[in-house]
Amino acid sequence: MRKKEPSLLISFRTAAEAMAMETACREAGVPGRLIPVPSFVTAGCSFGWKAPEAAEKEVMEFVREKGLEYEKAGIYLL
Repeated sequence: MRKKEPSLLISFRTAAEAMAMETACREAGVPGRLIPVPSFVTAGCSFGWKAPEAAEKEVMEFVREKGLEYEKAGIYLL
């Protein structure tokens, strides 16, 4: 079993929000990837953006600068 590490998880209300995040982050080289949202996290959409905990500030600043929509963000053991 893979060791769980503290990671940033951003959840979304819709799949469109998740896809917009993925597109913007890939184009800008922002760290992370889309993952299925774990069952212990309540989210409107079944996808979330997972990034290393160390990249939290960079990712969240990028989200704000681009005006990307999301439901909630937090650090979880993933």
